[in-house]
Amino acid sequence: MKNYLPNQTLISKSLLAGVFAGIIATLSNLVYDFAVRTITEFSPSQIINVATIIFATMLFFSVCGLIYYWAGHFLKKGENVYVVVFTLLTAGCVWMGMHANRSTDPQVTANFRILLLGIIVISGLLATFYIPYLTKHSSIFLDDND
Repeated sequence: MKNYLPNQTLISKSLLAGVFAGIIATLSNLVYDFAVRTITEFSPSQIINVATIIFATMLFFSVCGLIYYWAGHFLKKGENVYVVVFTLLTAGCVWMGMHANRSTDPQVTANFRILLLGIIVISGLLATFYIPYLTKHSSIFLDDND
């Protein structure tokens, strides 16, 4: 299979790592969404639903792959900068999510926060640590032995 697949550049590995991590995150977020909605019987879905989970997660992770490439290519210790920035970004999103108001009903707001914070944590951790891991270990999703 190696015959048709030349050595991949850092940008292609980073982007493909973002897409692959996005698929994993999308599936994880969908399972989490289903579990939370089943347990809490939370039904409003105007903001967080299957379509927004799929499209937003994949778009977010594709952009994260490109940001990882940019950090690794243009900055000294770019991977460390990427991890620190995305750790802080995840922490900031968790802090903001803890103050999110969805409804005047406190139970709906509490269930929404549980759903939102879980999705933020899953996506944040995978974007922070899984994209760098996949870029370095691209043989997981590519047929190369780098």
